[in-house]
Amino acid sequence: MNKTMKTSQELLESSSLKKMEQSDRGSVSNKNETLNKKDAKRIATRKKIVDAATHLFARLGYHKTTIQDIAYHIGMTTGAVFHHFGSKKDILDEVVLQLNANLEQYIEFLDKEHRDYNEMVKGLVDIFVSRYHSDPDSIIGLTSLAAEFSGIREPIIINIQSAYDRFVDAFENALDGFSSNTPNRAAGVCFIAALQGVAIQALLRGGEVKIEELVDGFISLTTGKFWQSS
Repeated sequence: MNKTMKTSQELLESSSLKKMEQSDRGSVSNKNETLNKKDAKRIATRKKIVDAATHLFARLGYHKTTIQDIAYHIGMTTGAVFHHFGSKKDILDEVVLQLNANLEQYIEFLDKEHRDYNEMVKGLVDIFVSRYHSDPDSIIGLTSLAAEFSGIREPIIINIQSAYDRFVDAFENALDGFSSNTPNRAAGVCFIAALQGVAIQALLRGGEVKIEELVDGFISLTTGKFWQSS
């Protein structure tokens, strides 16, 4: 009898322990879920700030853009912006990192094996036009900052040039596959500069000339063919 009662008590204790463990696991799960939501919100807010800063830096310039401008652009307070970034310089660093990351699609394409130069150029331009329509600031942002900082040689210019060099290195390597006896590195520098210039002209001229028309003009100069008809 005592043995039976003891066994029953042990079962009850075991059951209670399992419930407590399940409750603890549930609490941990809920806590992790709450933290994940907070992290996701923080990341989304930081991206919102960086996107706004990219737009304003590209159109107004870094030095003429204030934290108040960034906050107003996205309906936040300056205090909320400073909660995520300690200074405007911190925002600039993040903007340049993002602009650098935006070149990855071009670099991945260039790293592939290419047998036809004209097709390679067309592929790069396809990426460019798609990105222009979805996020033009990601194209003109880097060139705007490069123009603004190159004359005063502040440390940020090193990161800006590093972003450009990633593209130029990939372009040079791709051209080496066709011929290594030509100034391929210079060609890479000119290519990205020309594309960014096309984007700036498209934005400047509004609806006067479509980006596709400007790209056709660019392609006809570089390959002797037209982009849209190729």
